[in-house]
Amino acid sequence: MKNTRLTSILNSGLIACALTIGTLASTQIASAQGTTIAEVTIPFAFQTPTQTLPAGTYRINRESGQLIMLRGTNQASGFVEMHAAMKLNAPNHGYLVFDRSGDKYFLRQIWQAGESDGLECPKSRAEKETLQAKNKPTPDTFELAFNSSPKH
Repeated sequence: MKNTRLTSILNSGLIACALTIGTLASTQIASAQGTTIAEVTIPFAFQTPTQTLPAGTYRINRESGQLIMLRGTNQASGFVEMHAAMKLNAPNHGYLVFDRSGDKYFLRQIWQAGESDGLECPKSRAEKETLQAKNKPTPDTFELAFNSSPKH
């Protein structure tokens, strides 16, 4: 009788442990997909601090904290580490801000509708070098609006 009871307790414990591990694993997979901020068509090639991405439609996901994933429909994708930015007044619509120097565009900021907290890219080495080469301390800016976050 004692062996049956002990076996039953051990089996229950193993099942509970397996369920807990399964729940944790599925939570990690779900959170790894990130939160979609927007889907936007960018009509020009642009640079992030680490790479150049072609023109196209991109889904912008917040992966964690200030890590952003840009996933293009043309298989182009990249991660961008950003930092917090703030506005006094929350914008009525979401938009991206690009710094432009000649024919080069650099992703600068991401703003969501109704949010006074946004995200900002640090200037990359390539952007700093481009501005120095043109002897221009501040770049022109270009804003690209998006309506809202897409339906999942």
